[in-house]
Amino acid sequence: MRDDFVIQSTSGKTNRSTIHADSRNETDTVKIQKLIVDYVEHDGKDFGLYIEALVNNFNNRLYLTTTAFYRTVDISVLKHLWSNQIGPSPKPSDGRYNTVGEKCIYLIDTIDFLYNELNSSSILVQKFNMPIDTLKIADLSPSNKNIHNSLALAFDMAESGRTSSGYRFEEELQARSRSRYHVSQILSSYFRKNGWDGLYIPGVHGNAGRHYHNLVIFGPIVDKWKDWADGSYFTRTKK
Repeated sequence: MRDDFVIQSTSGKTNRSTIHADSRNETDTVKIQKLIVDYVEHDGKDFGLYIEALVNNFNNRLYLTTTAFYRTVDISVLKHLWSNQIGPSPKPSDGRYNTVGEKCIYLIDTIDFLYNELNSSSILVQKFNMPIDTLKIADLSPSNKNIHNSLALAFDMAESGRTSSGYRFEEELQARSRSRYHVSQILSSYFRKNGWDGLYIPGVHGNAGRHYHNLVIFGPIVDKWKDWADGSYFTRTKK
């Protein structure tokens, strides 16, 4: 009798599946956890090198038939807007996939989760028609079954802010006066270095049977946002 086993989980929020243990094929779950701890507590460089190797071997470009995406801001910023369209922040703050000052725009592929993304009941929404076929977007969606399990694990941990063993590295980073998003930013930084224009990733506020994706565009290409904007922004209020 064989005692083969596989421990696999699917996130209810992102719908991403990852393999944490496999008796026939070794996984890197423990290795990723150790590298993250070493990075957080000792500023170790091996985590970056590990991610760099994974991204160097990634070649799954996004292809979609739909092009509609949305950006939202809280209605409180209305008095500060100087245009009838909402683009990227002119002074980018620290974000999950960008550091302070890095050009970046975060979009979503379904309007239904805008309130969840912003945690607000009254929002301004800008629609964009994205030229997906002309952009080099990394397809990191759950439907892409060619993503290396280790890269999926790294993103899964980065988005949850803790390792599979429960080490809360976002809290540890903040306790050391560093950005809570440093681990996520390392992931996106190597996609930038490899010439990618952005990431297509599962949103983290989904639930069973209802999921969505974020489209993160970064780099100089962000300056073309006015070419993508579809009409003026509009107001939505949660009932």
